[in-house]
Amino acid sequence: MDLLGQRRHHARRLLAVTPDFVPIPLELKPEKTPMKPNPTRPLSRWRTHLAALCGWLALTASVHAAPSLITDHDAYAIGEPITAFFAEGPGNKLDWIGVYPDGIVPGSVGSTVWRYVDGTQSGAVPYKEGKVRFPAGLNFAGDWSAFFLLNDGYTALAQTSFKVVDAGTPLVRAAKRTYAPGESITVTFTNGPANPKDWVGLYKKGQTPGAVGSTDYLYVDGTQIGAVATAAGSVTFPKGLPAAGDWVAFFLQDDGYTVLATESFTVKVAAGSPPKALAVEPVDGATNAPPAAVYKATLQSGGSPIATNSIALTLDGAKVPHSTVVQTDTVLVSYSDAAVLPAGSTHKFTLTFADGSGVKATNTVTFTIGDYVDIQLPAPLYLETFDAVPEGKLPAGWTAESYSTPLVDVADLGDLSSTAYQGWTVAAAERFTGTFKTYGNPDSAETDYRRVLSANPKNVVNGKAILGPLAQGRFLFGNSGYQNGAASQVLFVTTGDHDLTGKTDVAVSFHSLYEQNQDSIGALEYSVDAGKNWLPVVYYLDGRDIVRDDAGAIDVDATFNTERGDVARFTDATGTDRGGSYGAFIAAPVGPALAPFLQARVDDDPVGGKRVELFRIAGADNQKTVRFRFAYAGTDSWYWGVDDFGIYSLAASAPIALTVAREADGVRLSWTGDGVTAVLESSPSLTGAVWQAVPGVSGNAVKLGVDAAQRYFRVRQP
Repeated sequence: MDLLGQRRHHARRLLAVTPDFVPIPLELKPEKTPMKPNPTRPLSRWRTHLAALCGWLALTASVHAAPSLITDHDAYAIGEPITAFFAEGPGNKLDWIGVYPDGIVPGSVGSTVWRYVDGTQSGAVPYKEGKVRFPAGLNFAGDWSAFFLLNDGYTALAQTSFKVVDAGTPLVRAAKRTYAPGESITVTFTNGPANPKDWVGLYKKGQTPGAVGSTDYLYVDGTQIGAVATAAGSVTFPKGLPAAGDWVAFFLQDDGYTVLATESFTVKVAAGSPPKALAVEPVDGATNAPPAAVYKATLQSGGSPIATNSIALTLDGAKVPHSTVVQTDTVLVSYSDAAVLPAGSTHKFTLTFADGSGVKATNTVTFTIGDYVDIQLPAPLYLETFDAVPEGKLPAGWTAESYSTPLVDVADLGDLSSTAYQGWTVAAAERFTGTFKTYGNPDSAETDYRRVLSANPKNVVNGKAILGPLAQGRFLFGNSGYQNGAASQVLFVTTGDHDLTGKTDVAVSFHSLYEQNQDSIGALEYSVDAGKNWLPVVYYLDGRDIVRDDAGAIDVDATFNTERGDVARFTDATGTDRGGSYGAFIAAPVGPALAPFLQARVDDDPVGGKRVELFRIAGADNQKTVRFRFAYAGTDSWYWGVDDFGIYSLAASAPIALTVAREADGVRLSWTGDGVTAVLESSPSLTGAVWQAVPGVSGNAVKLGVDAAQRYFRVRQP
């Protein structure tokens, strides 16, 4: 069970430091004391000196960048070394860095620790920029300020703040304070609570986790799945961040938005940098690319902004249309074509562009299409798109049954804890682009369910890739998360009866928007006798809960009948207590015959369960009363969405036979069977075969010249 999005207050014990409290100095040498006028110098001359000094500072500020000061981290453990970086100083050897409790004005009391800009307490070498290290850190937890101070006095040139925390308090660290756009970013963390779903999120400065989605994130095991718990370690974002600006790395607890620690950093373009392409998709050398030609690139400006009229994109040497979106420091370039490319074929995108000063750049990526399934669907016998169904209702003839206890006794489609989501219901896909109220909190604004619309680029139907979310308009939605805490949510919905008399090769297809949680189950079954008996279509379970014997075969009885402490429980309409095992939620009899219908899903994977499903239901052929039953159960788990639910009669495909015939000037390869979807491919070897689509195919044949190269051929139906 995941307690998703619950905001728990993470208590931190910090030593309160007030202006009346001056910590004991950490260094044995005497602290700096307030500067006093030279007793041999007239006071009026002292004031004249200060006035001249202030004038010098004003003049310096007019021709130089302002002095700056920053520590290497936002927070430190007690006694941990602290490094302060300074720049654009006046260059006096007695310019210095002093550290004070937050709120203390330099000169009113002695600094807690200090160093001149050369890192000593004697001040022998002048530096305008550099770093000063305090190797013993600070001995008191609390809020602190470091000051860049002028020439042995108390004129503050720059100031920065940081924290010192007690032992055991979580910390998060960016490896650097400044990154270039697209540069790999490594973030370390310590003293975490060691949940597998603790995570690090990257946000723009000023954004609040939970109110908006992170720009990028990783769980503490360095993945976006989160299977391994660790309290300390590091995660790396290899693509970095494309946008210049100020950013914050958040260390967050257990898939929610409780902030454990933060660290700020900056992304900026170095002066004089040429323009370049960042975050290009597909990545160069990709070997399992999606079936459609989709390209995205973020172009980073160099010395001057990108000239959008200079941008050109080609695919395999042919120019293709692209769209551009101009942002502050970047230009987004995109192209897509839903027509699919042959599996195993290799292609190349080339992007050329220039900045306003004429500095040109080129980016090339080569990619190979991975395997995919092209689902062939004829016109449906029945299709429910749910678009004509009012929100909060079900299609005519469908009936629902649910066992869930909402926290809010009002039907509010903007509140996942309300009665609107007590059972299966129809909802608008657009709702899942925003925020929801949750757990009975009217002020909450959770964004977790934006993942419902995650796109899976490998969905292909009738030769076209589905490039966006599987849910369009309205769709059927069953929810578990954000209802009554750890209580169970059990949801059933049954269609009306369909007369399939005279229909053969019957199949059902639907757009499945499913996300697995470790204790949830999704099931689809059908009946041909008005619901008296039920037959299997598919069962979704966490792969770790599918029990196998020593030979690797699925043990159906152990999978469905084993009692598990986290599986939903409910009292059915007859008053019978049920649940605790996955078999409690299915209607088909549990037995070995169910093994082929079990499909493993990955816990918390927002993409893998977004699939266009197609299942042959042989028992429905020529049946008069065919109905379907969706079951979904979990304990504060995720969700299951369904769109474009259709019943089809699939014509059986003719077997394919490949023929090779020698001709005077070459050979002709031809084949029988379905020439619309079949693909002719060749490979130079069968050992470690690399299959490539054969060019020049016309219909069901191709003529090839004769050469000395050895090649193997196959006809593949996606």
